[in-house]
Amino acid sequence: MELIVAEKPKVAYTIAKAIGGEMAQKSHGKVRYYEITKDGHEYAVAPAVGHLFNLAEKKKSHSYPVFDVEWKPSYQISKFSYYTRDYTETLNMLGKKADRVTVACDYDIEGSLIGYNVYRFCYGGENGGRMKFSSLVPSELQDSFENREGSIDFNNAFAGEARHVLDWYYGINLSRALMTALKKAGGFRTMSIGRVQGPALDILARREKEIAAFIPQDYWEVRIWLKGTEFLHEAGRFMEEAGADEAYSKIAKGQNATIENVEKKEAEVWAYPPFDLTSLQLEAYSTFGFPPALTLALAQTLYEGSLISYPRTSSQKLPAKLGLVRIIDKLSNNPEYAAHAKILLEKKWFRPREGKKEDPAHPAIHPTGMKPGKLSEQEKKLYDLIARRFLSCFAPPAKIAVTKIKARAGGEGFDANGSQIVEKGWIEFYPYYKNKEKAVAPFTNGESTPIEEKKEEKKKTKPPNRYSPASIISELEKKHLGTKATRSVIVDTLFKRGYAEGRSIEVSPFGMRVWEVLGTYSPKILDEGLTRRLEDEMDAVVAGKLGKDVVIQEGKEILIQILDDFKRNEEKIGKELLASVKQTEAETAKAICPKCGKPLRVIRMKTGKQFVGCSGYPDCRNAYPVPFGAYIQLLEKKCAECGGPMAKVRRTGRAFEMCLVVNCKSKENWGKKKEAKEGEGAEKKEKKPKKKAAPKKKKVKKDLESA
Repeated sequence: MELIVAEKPKVAYTIAKAIGGEMAQKSHGKVRYYEITKDGHEYAVAPAVGHLFNLAEKKKSHSYPVFDVEWKPSYQISKFSYYTRDYTETLNMLGKKADRVTVACDYDIEGSLIGYNVYRFCYGGENGGRMKFSSLVPSELQDSFENREGSIDFNNAFAGEARHVLDWYYGINLSRALMTALKKAGGFRTMSIGRVQGPALDILARREKEIAAFIPQDYWEVRIWLKGTEFLHEAGRFMEEAGADEAYSKIAKGQNATIENVEKKEAEVWAYPPFDLTSLQLEAYSTFGFPPALTLALAQTLYEGSLISYPRTSSQKLPAKLGLVRIIDKLSNNPEYAAHAKILLEKKWFRPREGKKEDPAHPAIHPTGMKPGKLSEQEKKLYDLIARRFLSCFAPPAKIAVTKIKARAGGEGFDANGSQIVEKGWIEFYPYYKNKEKAVAPFTNGESTPIEEKKEEKKKTKPPNRYSPASIISELEKKHLGTKATRSVIVDTLFKRGYAEGRSIEVSPFGMRVWEVLGTYSPKILDEGLTRRLEDEMDAVVAGKLGKDVVIQEGKEILIQILDDFKRNEEKIGKELLASVKQTEAETAKAICPKCGKPLRVIRMKTGKQFVGCSGYPDCRNAYPVPFGAYIQLLEKKCAECGGPMAKVRRTGRAFEMCLVVNCKSKENWGKKKEAKEGEGAEKKEKKPKKKAAPKKKKVKKDLESA
């Protein structure tokens, strides 16, 4: 019997159905798997549910450094992973019966590692294979099954293992080092730093320093209006007011200006390339306000529904072997896309506009052509974005008429620029194109026309823009830090730890202090060069040019040096972190306990759980539950409904205010379905309270006693 391992339950069913033959659904515990008889051979298609095995210490400790780790079933490591037990036991049972295991998990280093761990821990034999596919449409899955490779993709799996080991080494040891230093100084706060988290914080903090150090400069602009068209002085910015005053004094309302030159030319604007994951996250954030993590989650759902190709790709290529004409033809049967798809078919426009980025494992993100069923509003929006981007890639370039006009008045030169779309081309196919047209009135060379209005305006130079949750992910990609799948998680963690906040990301005072302390005493933690070198070496493992053990050993040696430096400065680091923690707590101690009048405070447990409790404990046992994993900022103002204390809750850059009183009238509509406003879907979702995140009142009091 051949065991075929899928990454998730829904995908297992899709693969089993695509293989064909006689299929029977079976159960083992709560897990469904599928037995297939085809052409005299027997197969079992069974699901994992993400990583069934993870790293753990061989002997539990609380000190650092620690490197003695082993792979164990996830359910034995964390109670939050207990749901994986039935899946692991099902694959153990089938693995004992199998004479071959074929990995059919996502074809990337994470999917390969998931399958490889099942192969070695649940099966233990040597006979293995690999199915490779980029979408879950039946024809591609059937082809992948019939042409499956005769061995596991070991290089991908080894790179995944190296990454997991190094991320564990760095994450556990550096986070323990921070918290140990703080604890020895007499404080406690859940803190973390990691191999990529450190450089990510460094990028954000350096931008914060640039903004803080920025000194705005005054400058002046002089404008005139001719036939309703705005002209800017040819100098652009005057950095001295006297120069602007002199130019302004030479022109007057009603005075004639002479058109010295009118230059017109037509320019082609080519279609945007198809989406890779990062460009999809940027466009979805710009268009709908979707945070990157939400975009990835929605794209994964669309992929598992066979509607789009695999989303975790770096490619902007659409190779012909995908059956591009067939996909366009399928889209022509969907009323939403029929008009544009039929134009492509009639004109035989089948050559896509592609980008430079490539991914050896997967093509660019594209629709499969299968018609969507019932989708959420957010899923509909993302699917439409992907489908229309795909169709637009085949359309001809747009043609833009660009006009440059030079005028002279009072001896001073003025310029105006205009642009107008004369042929829409691909823009007709892609309504998400940001219109950049600027109309100008018609002018001819030598024409004399009166000045309708003039203006001198004082302005100030602006500091660099802060990163958004999407643009920081793009920056991490440019610097080759992290992976397609992990970058949004890393950014999320910065928010959860209270290091960063806001949609326009601002490093919090506490985050800046952590960055300053690390920069002073352990700068290698923030060094993007070291992290990038390890990333490059893990890519070399994928290519078969380096062994995983070599990369792990090098990363371990670098970490040992970092931890040695840290230990030498542990006392200083602890004292400085404690001062920052106390300052942060003092700044957030604005909410007053309605029972005793003392300040409320956010209390974080060692388990990661948190709640708001009274600083007057044990005399006052008043406490309030708050959402798990969120950054809580207590507010001075009181609830308009009940007069209770208020808090601002932040998750992944999204923030909302809530009353801390559990049964407050302001929460009576929570949990009811509402159509999200444009760009606010993610925030609405956050406002829906989760039952698990709100412990019962008695439990909160128990936590207060153990804090």
